[in-house]
Amino acid sequence: MSCTVISLPGLLFAAVMGASSGIIELANAVKDGLKTTKEGSLHISENAINNLSKQEFKTIILDKRTLLKTISEHGAENIKIDGNDIECDCEGFHIEFLSKDNRPYTMKISYTSPDNLNNIVQDIGSEYCVNAQEISYNKIKERLKMKNLKINEEQIEEDDTIVLTVNLD
Repeated sequence: MSCTVISLPGLLFAAVMGASSGIIELANAVKDGLKTTKEGSLHISENAINNLSKQEFKTIILDKRTLLKTISEHGAENIKIDGNDIECDCEGFHIEFLSKDNRPYTMKISYTSPDNLNNIVQDIGSEYCVNAQEISYNKIKERLKMKNLKINEEQIEEDDTIVLTVNLD
């Protein structure tokens, strides 16, 4: 007798960022208000800060380690971790991932123009899905091995669904 285990990236982790998605260029938010002080450090004028907009997105992201792996692979810099909350700069944008009471993360993005907002959030969402599927796949294989169950067949479908057929005899 055999059993089939299916990992569906689209069903398990769909709509990671909600109805709207993307990250907006923070550089545009400060380009007119960015000045260098006498000490050589950068300073953003109060006017430029006041012109920044923030948008919030609900996600289904639950796993902090997978999120950190995803944003690191996406090129995030200046990653700061405070408990479960994560703050970073990515592709010139400032992003905060906030989590309360083991609920899914909320993503906050600062910007002056909504250009590319949907693209960047979708990219991070898609990459998170791939990483979450990979971690799940590896955990399933580990558990099967611990129970001395052998995988008879392994297939990856066109939609990236992974199908494992396990011998239960």
